[in-house]
Amino acid sequence: MDLDKIFTLKTGVTFKISTDGLHALIAQTVQQRQLSSLANIRGIVDLYPYLSVVVYEGSDDLIKRRQRWLSQPMKKALVSKQPIPFDYFCKLFWRNLDEEDPDGDEWQQLIATDRFYFQLTTLLNRVRITERNLQQASEVAAELNFESA
Repeated sequence: MDLDKIFTLKTGVTFKISTDGLHALIAQTVQQRQLSSLANIRGIVDLYPYLSVVVYEGSDDLIKRRQRWLSQPMKKALVSKQPIPFDYFCKLFWRNLDEEDPDGDEWQQLIATDRFYFQLTTLLNRVRITERNLQQASEVAAELNFESA
């Protein structure tokens, strides 16, 4: 499974895991030159709050299968194709229910792949590169200010 690409489960649920939130944070950090915005991102799981899932097709059937675990706002988001936080979406798929619901088993398999892990690692590296570049720019600016004083 690829981030930011539309994927279809065997049950017909079509979705995308979006990295728009992380890219917006990186852009804002660069624009405002505030390293503190990225300071809490130290590992792959720290990326999860900046990922979202958008379901494009099959939301009605998914809602029927997962109704007990869906809040009303989440149901609305699913039906209206609005982003849902990645963490919340993951919580829909309980391991002990996967035998009854093929969505859960397939979802768990997809997010456990080396490819998915590699893509998250690449995102984490982008965060670190952004931090390093901003830190270096800050140090250069400090040196220039010190020399001109």
